[in-house]
Amino acid sequence: MSDPLPEDWICLTELEFPCVVGLLDWEQRSPQRLAVEIAMKLDLDASGGGDLTRTVDYAAVLEQVQFIAQHGGWRLLESMALAIVRQLLALPAEEERRAQIEAARVKLSKTGVLGGRAVFTIEVNRHRSWYRPEARVIAENVRAEVLQETKESGAYRIRMAPRTSWTVPSGMDCMLVAGRVLSDGAELGSGDTLGRGGSTVESLGASCLLGVSHGSPILSTGETAR
Repeated sequence: MSDPLPEDWICLTELEFPCVVGLLDWEQRSPQRLAVEIAMKLDLDASGGGDLTRTVDYAAVLEQVQFIAQHGGWRLLESMALAIVRQLLALPAEEERRAQIEAARVKLSKTGVLGGRAVFTIEVNRHRSWYRPEARVIAENVRAEVLQETKESGAYRIRMAPRTSWTVPSGMDCMLVAGRVLSDGAELGSGDTLGRGGSTVESLGASCLLGVSHGSPILSTGETAR
């Protein structure tokens, strides 16, 4: 019998931060502690030789996961988890300089919602073949991949062609994932964020933004991309 194929994982554990999430009125008014665990499956043979572009930047993953969680005002942990797992499994954008993740596991826990009697947890496990994103044209040379949408919240990967301008919709926060963009004349670096809506960004090269909306019209201003 042949040996099983090896499996390599990069994990983030013991991550906790305050987050607005839940169906009840008080949960939408008051942040509560959210515990997060992330596991990403990919072949680490290539990166073992020192090539960082063949692995993932776990610090960037941490910032992106927290951004999705804290800016969406999600009603259900299920919605938040699916947005996060799609972000992890998405095809890397130009200049993102990371490997494709083959599978991802996202575990989210509300540590205090049941008064210490139990911890409510959900766990989502997905392979990259599951991720078939809906893509929308939201402006000329600007496309959005839908990570997750509900009536109240949405998360999107927004891809801008070089030398393109786009105005962030009201109610949406954005983080630069990859590329170079200008906002109010200042150049943003990877991981930098924009305030909620109204800012106009200009891409200096092919760029990718992570957009999260809450309490505003969902990003649906264009046609479905082919």
